[in-house]
This record gives sequence, structure tokens and C-alpha cells, in this order.
Amino acid sequence: MEKLLEGKVILITGGAQGLGLAMARGCARSGAKVIMADINGEKLAESAGALQAEGLRCEGVKLDVTDEQQIREVIAAAVKKHGRLDGLVNNAGITSKVKFLESTAEDFDRVINLNLRSVYLCCRAAAEVMAEQGGGAIVNIASVAARNGGGLMSTSLYAASKGGVISLTKGIARELAPYRIRVNAIAPGSIDTPMTTAGRDPAEYEETIRKMPLHRRGRPEELVGPAVLLLSDAGAFMVGTTLDVNGGSYLY
Repeated sequence: MEKLLEGKVILITGGAQGLGLAMARGCARSGAKVIMADINGEKLAESAGALQAEGLRCEGVKLDVTDEQQIREVIAAAVKKHGRLDGLVNNAGITSKVKFLESTAEDFDRVINLNLRSVYLCCRAAAEVMAEQGGGAIVNIASVAARNGGGLMSTSLYAASKGGVISLTKGIARELAPYRIRVNAIAPGSIDTPMTTAGRDPAEYEETIRKMPLHRRGRPEELVGPAVLLLSDAGAFMVGTTLDVNGGSYLY
């Protein structure tokens, strides 16, 4: 891939595995200095070390995205070390397997806290830096669940959190555009990652494949192109959009 992110400093939350790791590798291969943030310190060290062994400019930093103080400290440290923060990918999050009638307020709060409130906190802290330096790009990872209410692979709680991500993206995109901060989102469909495959019923899994025109689930690496586009100058006129990367799920 062309070095569309040459010299840019990109922070990716949930960067230790799955979509975050794929995007971290892809952004680094596109020339970026990548800061991989994750709450799983052991997995983070392993993944960052693997990318460094490939000769990529990556570093790992432990981060709980529900902790506002930690977020601000990580961003401040990145700016102190690299001089700026050009891009943020809000990828960290959780799924939910709890059916609505079996759910509790605590279940709802947990999903919203990790999937939506954390996006607000990270966007807020990063936007302050980007506004001061004259611009930047933020990419929020939503989900196909935001459009269809959850479908087979999610529940309404997860769908609500990701629907909030899309709405928040549009709202802050409008407010931050005058500061030359571009905010967009990506809504992945069924992608094979540790989070989406854990504990899933095999028959349920097969049903999702039958409902996709490509008759396969996506790979984490297939989000790299859209992420690089939105983070780079190639997407300079894209503001407040949500890219649907789902193998044609909406065609059925």
C-alpha cells in the first residue's frame, strides 16, 4: 500500500488483537508511527513486539478507555514524545450476548460505558490536541448492528451502543470540521475476530454466512484500506460519513 500515512502519528485503541491489531499493522505499513493502546498488557506487549520485529514503527501503551484520566495521560505522553497526534481510531469495545428480556441495567451500563462513553472521552481528549495543532482525523468503529438492531450476531444492547457511535460521529464531525478535524466512522459487518467468535453457536455462525452475498465472513485486514483512507489526505473531503464494510449484508 502506498505510504499515505507517512510521518503521521496514529493512536489506535483496542490495538492488541483483532481489528485493532490489523489496523495498527496496516497504518504502520502505510508509513505511520502507531501507538497501540489496550487494557490487556500481556497481549499488547506480544502484538507490539511482533510488529516491531517486522520493522514497523509501533509502540504499545496500556490503557483503560473508560478512565478519562488515563486517556488524557496517554495522549499527553504521545504528544510529548512525537510532537503531535494526527489520527485516532476508537476501536476498543465489547460485544454483548445478553438477550433483552434477560438483561439488567448493569449489562446496559457496561456496554454503553465501553462502547460509547469511551469513544466520547477519547474523541474529546484528542480533539483538544488536534484543534490546537491545526487539524487531525478521527475514525470511530461502529457496526452493522447499528443499522439492523443487532441481527444474529449481536443483541439490542450492543446495537444501541454502536448506533450511538454513528450519531456521535455525525454530531462532532459537524462541530469539529471548522478546526480541520475530520471525524468519520466505519461500520464493519461480520468479521472474524476473537471478540465476535468467542462463545458463538456454530449454527448461528453459519446462518450469518448464508445471509452475505460473498458467502464468507470478513477478515480484520479488510478494514485496513477504509481506515487508511479516512485517516489520510486521500479522504480529505470526507466528514461525518460512515463507511459500511460488510460484504454486501444490506443487499438481503
